Amino acid sequence: MARILVVDDDINNRLLLRLVLEHAGHEIMEASDGGEALASAHASKPDLIIMDLHMPRMGGIEFIKALRADAALANTRVALYTATLSDESMRQFMELAGIGCLIEKPSEPPELLAAVEAALRS
Repeated sequence: MARILVVDDDINNRLLLRLVLEHAGHEIMEASDGGEALASAHASKPDLIIMDLHMPRMGGIEFIKALRADAALANTRVALYTATLSDESMRQFMELAGIGCLIEKPSEPPELLAAVEAALRS
């Protein structure tokens, strides 16, 4: 299956994603902010990064800008995992940043898995 990096400052959100995605056969790495996520992405070269937008130190938007500016990681697939509603400005940001998937919090495991599989196929 896929190597997935889960980035969220809430340990319970990371645990939920880990349990659901590992049960589906994916390999999971975790980070609690964008800085940790960049280091982990360089080390592990994930197939997909699932990340929250609102985190301390380096949030999701700053992380995505840094990711897209890094030649070694620029093409990494990203799915946003957030409670932030998908308004027009969010859709524009996602398009500009090359993000094809928005997973809204909270999500039930079947919806979460369907979104992850779609993100991995994109």
